[in-house]
Amino acid sequence: MEKDGLQIILDQVKKLGQEMKIISVIKSGKEATVYRVFLNGELAAMKVYKNPEERDFKNTGRYLEGKNYLTSSHRKAVAKGNRFSKRLKHENWIKREFFLLEKLYKLGAKIPKPILQIEKAIFMEFLGDSENVAPRLCDIELTKKEACRAFGSIIETVLVFWNFGIVHADLSEYNILWWHKEPYVIDFPQAIDKRSHPNPFGLLERDLKNLTRFFNKFIEVDFDEVIGKFELIN
Repeated sequence: MEKDGLQIILDQVKKLGQEMKIISVIKSGKEATVYRVFLNGELAAMKVYKNPEERDFKNTGRYLEGKNYLTSSHRKAVAKGNRFSKRLKHENWIKREFFLLEKLYKLGAKIPKPILQIEKAIFMEFLGDSENVAPRLCDIELTKKEACRAFGSIIETVLVFWNFGIVHADLSEYNILWWHKEPYVIDFPQAIDKRSHPNPFGLLERDLKNLTRFFNKFIEVDFDEVIGKFELIN
Protein backbone atom coordinates (compact mmCIF):
# COMPACT_ATOMS: atom_id res chain seq x y z
CA MET A 1 0.00 0.00 0.00
CA GLU A 2 1.17 3.54 -0.74
CA LYS A 3 2.59 5.53 2.16
CA ASP A 4 -0.24 8.07 2.00
CA GLY A 5 -2.74 5.19 2.35
CA LEU A 6 -1.01 3.97 5.48
CA GLN A 7 -0.91 7.51 6.82
CA ILE A 8 -4.70 7.72 6.43
CA ILE A 9 -5.03 4.56 8.50
CA LEU A 10 -2.64 5.93 11.14
CA ASP A 11 -4.74 9.10 11.32
CA GLN A 12 -7.98 7.11 11.64
CA VAL A 13 -6.54 4.99 14.44
CA LYS A 14 -5.31 8.12 16.22
CA LYS A 15 -8.81 9.67 16.04
CA LEU A 16 -10.12 6.62 17.87
CA GLY A 17 -7.69 7.30 20.70
CA GLN A 18 -5.42 4.40 19.74
CA GLU A 19 -1.65 4.38 19.16
CA MET A 20 -0.12 2.37 16.34
CA LYS A 21 3.34 1.72 14.95
CA ILE A 22 3.94 -0.34 11.81
CA ILE A 23 6.77 -2.88 12.20
CA SER A 24 6.85 -4.92 8.98
CA VAL A 25 4.87 -6.54 6.19
CA ILE A 26 3.85 -10.13 6.93
CA LYS A 27 2.39 -10.98 3.54
CA SER A 28 0.87 -9.29 0.51
CA GLY A 29 -1.85 -10.86 -1.62
CA LYS A 30 -4.42 -10.04 -4.30
CA GLU A 31 -6.99 -8.76 -1.82
CA ALA A 32 -4.97 -7.32 1.06
CA THR A 33 -1.61 -6.78 2.74
CA VAL A 34 -1.04 -7.94 6.32
CA TYR A 35 1.31 -5.97 8.59
CA ARG A 36 2.86 -6.66 11.97
CA VAL A 37 2.13 -3.60 14.12
CA PHE A 38 2.16 -2.37 17.67
CA LEU A 39 -1.34 -1.31 18.69
CA ASN A 40 -1.37 0.42 22.06
CA GLY A 41 1.97 -1.20 22.84
CA GLU A 42 0.85 -4.74 21.99
CA LEU A 43 1.71 -6.78 18.90
CA ALA A 44 -1.20 -7.09 16.47
CA ALA A 45 -1.82 -8.05 12.86
CA MET A 46 -3.26 -5.34 10.62
CA LYS A 47 -5.00 -6.51 7.44
CA VAL A 48 -5.24 -3.64 4.95
CA TYR A 49 -7.53 -4.16 1.97
CA LYS A 50 -6.61 -2.94 -1.47
CA ASN A 51 -8.52 -0.03 -2.98
CA PRO A 52 -11.80 -1.07 -4.65
CA GLU A 53 -10.47 0.04 -8.05
CA GLU A 54 -7.75 -2.62 -7.72
CA ARG A 55 -10.13 -5.38 -6.61
CA ASP A 56 -11.91 -8.01 -8.69
CA PHE A 57 -15.36 -8.63 -7.23
CA LYS A 58 -16.38 -11.38 -9.67
CA ASN A 59 -15.87 -14.12 -7.09
CA THR A 60 -17.05 -12.41 -3.93
CA GLY A 61 -20.10 -14.65 -3.62
CA ARG A 62 -23.80 -14.27 -3.10
CA TYR A 63 -23.45 -12.30 0.13
CA LEU A 64 -22.51 -9.22 -1.92
CA GLU A 65 -25.69 -9.29 -4.00
CA GLY A 66 -28.01 -6.28 -3.98
CA LYS A 67 -30.36 -7.71 -1.35
CA ASN A 68 -27.64 -7.18 1.28
CA TYR A 69 -27.71 -3.38 0.91
CA LEU A 70 -30.04 -1.35 3.08
CA THR A 71 -31.11 1.44 0.75
CA SER A 72 -32.67 1.21 -2.73
CA SER A 73 -30.08 3.66 -4.10
CA HIS A 74 -27.27 1.38 -2.95
CA ARG A 75 -28.98 -1.70 -4.39
CA LYS A 76 -29.42 0.07 -7.73
CA ALA A 77 -25.78 1.18 -7.74
CA VAL A 78 -24.58 -2.37 -7.08
CA ALA A 79 -26.80 -3.64 -9.90
CA LYS A 80 -25.22 -1.15 -12.30
CA GLY A 81 -21.70 -2.23 -11.39
CA ASN A 82 -20.26 1.29 -11.52
CA ARG A 83 -17.37 2.78 -9.57
CA PHE A 84 -19.63 3.69 -6.65
CA SER A 85 -20.82 0.08 -6.49
CA LYS A 86 -17.22 -1.12 -6.17
CA ARG A 87 -16.75 1.13 -3.16
CA LEU A 88 -19.96 -0.16 -1.58
CA LYS A 89 -18.92 -3.77 -2.13
CA HIS A 90 -15.47 -2.99 -0.75
CA GLU A 91 -16.92 -1.49 2.45
CA ASN A 92 -19.44 -4.32 2.83
CA TRP A 93 -16.70 -6.91 2.33
CA ILE A 94 -14.54 -5.50 5.15
CA LYS A 95 -17.44 -5.03 7.59
CA ARG A 96 -18.69 -8.53 6.88
CA GLU A 97 -15.33 -10.17 7.51
CA PHE A 98 -14.91 -8.39 10.84
CA PHE A 99 -18.50 -9.28 11.81
CA LEU A 100 -17.79 -12.95 11.07
CA LEU A 101 -14.54 -12.89 13.03
CA GLU A 102 -16.26 -11.39 16.08
CA LYS A 103 -19.17 -13.83 16.02
CA LEU A 104 -17.11 -16.94 15.35
CA TYR A 105 -14.50 -16.05 17.97
CA LYS A 106 -17.21 -15.56 20.61
CA LEU A 107 -18.66 -18.95 19.65
CA GLY A 108 -15.32 -20.63 20.37
CA ALA A 109 -13.81 -21.00 16.91
CA LYS A 110 -10.03 -21.32 16.89
CA ILE A 111 -9.25 -18.11 15.01
CA PRO A 112 -7.20 -14.98 15.78
CA LYS A 113 -9.03 -12.69 18.20
CA PRO A 114 -10.50 -9.68 16.34
CA ILE A 115 -9.57 -6.32 17.88
CA LEU A 116 -10.65 -3.36 15.76
CA GLN A 117 -12.12 -2.50 12.36
CA ILE A 118 -11.74 0.83 10.57
CA GLU A 119 -12.56 1.90 7.02
CA LYS A 120 -9.89 -0.05 5.15
CA ALA A 121 -8.36 -2.31 7.77
CA ILE A 122 -8.99 -5.00 10.35
CA PHE A 123 -6.80 -5.48 13.42
CA MET A 124 -6.57 -8.88 15.03
CA GLU A 125 -4.45 -10.97 17.36
CA PHE A 126 -0.92 -11.44 16.05
CA LEU A 127 0.15 -15.08 16.04
CA GLY A 128 3.86 -14.89 16.60
CA ASP A 129 6.29 -12.75 18.56
CA SER A 130 8.70 -9.89 17.96
CA GLU A 131 10.94 -12.12 15.83
CA ASN A 132 8.71 -14.85 14.41
CA VAL A 133 5.46 -15.15 12.50
CA ALA A 134 3.39 -18.29 13.09
CA PRO A 135 4.02 -20.75 10.23
CA ARG A 136 1.30 -22.29 8.09
CA LEU A 137 0.54 -25.98 8.53
CA CYS A 138 1.91 -26.62 5.05
CA ASP A 139 5.33 -25.38 6.19
CA ILE A 140 5.84 -27.66 9.19
CA GLU A 141 6.07 -31.33 10.10
CA LEU A 142 3.64 -32.53 12.77
CA THR A 143 4.13 -35.45 15.10
CA LYS A 144 1.35 -38.03 15.16
CA LYS A 145 0.17 -36.70 18.51
CA GLU A 146 0.21 -33.09 17.31
CA ALA A 147 -1.63 -34.02 14.10
CA CYS A 148 -4.33 -35.91 15.97
CA ARG A 149 -4.96 -33.02 18.35
CA ALA A 150 -4.76 -30.39 15.59
CA PHE A 151 -7.17 -32.23 13.31
CA GLY A 152 -9.72 -32.58 16.10
CA SER A 153 -9.41 -28.89 16.96
CA ILE A 154 -9.85 -27.78 13.35
CA ILE A 155 -12.91 -29.99 12.81
CA GLU A 156 -14.46 -28.51 15.96
CA THR A 157 -13.85 -25.03 14.54
CA VAL A 158 -15.39 -25.99 11.18
CA LEU A 159 -18.40 -27.30 13.11
CA VAL A 160 -18.69 -23.91 14.84
CA PHE A 161 -18.71 -22.28 11.39
CA TRP A 162 -21.34 -24.72 10.09
CA ASN A 163 -23.63 -24.34 13.09
CA PHE A 164 -23.44 -20.57 12.68
CA GLY A 165 -24.38 -20.93 9.01
CA ILE A 166 -20.95 -20.33 7.49
CA VAL A 167 -18.62 -22.35 5.27
CA HIS A 168 -15.01 -21.16 4.98
CA ALA A 169 -15.01 -22.30 1.31
CA ASP A 170 -11.22 -22.16 0.86
CA LEU A 171 -9.91 -24.13 3.82
CA SER A 172 -6.66 -26.03 3.57
CA GLU A 173 -3.23 -26.33 5.18
CA TYR A 174 -2.32 -23.03 3.47
CA ASN A 175 -4.61 -20.88 5.62
CA ILE A 176 -4.23 -22.53 9.00
CA LEU A 177 -1.48 -21.13 11.23
CA TRP A 178 0.38 -23.13 13.89
CA TRP A 179 1.35 -21.35 17.09
CA HIS A 180 2.19 -22.75 20.52
CA LYS A 181 1.17 -26.17 19.19
CA GLU A 182 -2.34 -24.97 18.33
CA PRO A 183 -3.98 -24.48 14.89
CA TYR A 184 -5.72 -21.20 13.98
CA VAL A 185 -7.92 -20.80 10.90
CA ILE A 186 -7.46 -17.55 8.96
CA ASP A 187 -8.66 -15.80 5.76
CA PHE A 188 -12.43 -15.42 5.65
CA PRO A 189 -13.17 -13.11 2.67
CA GLN A 190 -14.65 -15.91 0.55
CA ALA A 191 -16.72 -17.49 3.36
CA ILE A 192 -20.29 -18.21 2.24
CA ASP A 193 -23.66 -18.19 4.00
CA LYS A 194 -25.17 -21.67 3.75
CA ARG A 195 -28.69 -20.24 3.86
CA SER A 196 -28.29 -18.34 0.58
CA HIS A 197 -25.57 -20.19 -1.33
CA PRO A 198 -26.79 -22.82 -3.86
CA ASN A 199 -24.26 -25.47 -2.84
CA PRO A 200 -22.96 -24.97 0.72
CA PHE A 201 -22.53 -28.66 1.46
CA GLY A 202 -20.44 -29.09 -1.67
CA LEU A 203 -18.06 -26.37 -0.53
CA LEU A 204 -17.96 -27.81 2.97
CA GLU A 205 -17.13 -31.21 1.51
CA ARG A 206 -14.28 -29.68 -0.49
CA ASP A 207 -12.86 -28.03 2.66
CA LEU A 208 -13.05 -31.32 4.59
CA LYS A 209 -11.43 -33.26 1.74
CA ASN A 210 -8.54 -30.77 1.74
CA LEU A 211 -8.06 -31.30 5.47
CA THR A 212 -8.36 -35.09 5.21
CA ARG A 213 -5.82 -35.22 2.39
CA PHE A 214 -3.30 -33.19 4.36
CA PHE A 215 -3.70 -34.93 7.73
CA ASN A 216 -3.62 -38.41 6.18
CA LYS A 217 0.11 -37.81 5.81
CA PHE A 218 0.42 -37.98 9.59
CA ILE A 219 -2.57 -39.94 10.89
CA GLU A 220 -5.34 -42.13 9.54
CA VAL A 221 -8.47 -40.06 8.88
CA ASP A 222 -11.84 -41.55 7.88
CA PHE A 223 -13.46 -38.97 5.63
CA ASP A 224 -16.90 -40.59 5.82
CA GLU A 225 -16.77 -40.36 9.60
CA VAL A 226 -15.78 -36.69 9.43
CA ILE A 227 -18.44 -35.66 6.91
CA GLY A 228 -21.01 -37.63 8.90
CA LYS A 229 -20.67 -35.18 11.79
CA PHE A 230 -21.94 -32.43 9.52
CA GLU A 231 -24.62 -34.45 7.73
CA LEU A 232 -26.40 -34.93 11.05
CA ILE A 233 -26.90 -31.15 11.31
CA ASN A 234 -27.22 -30.40 7.60
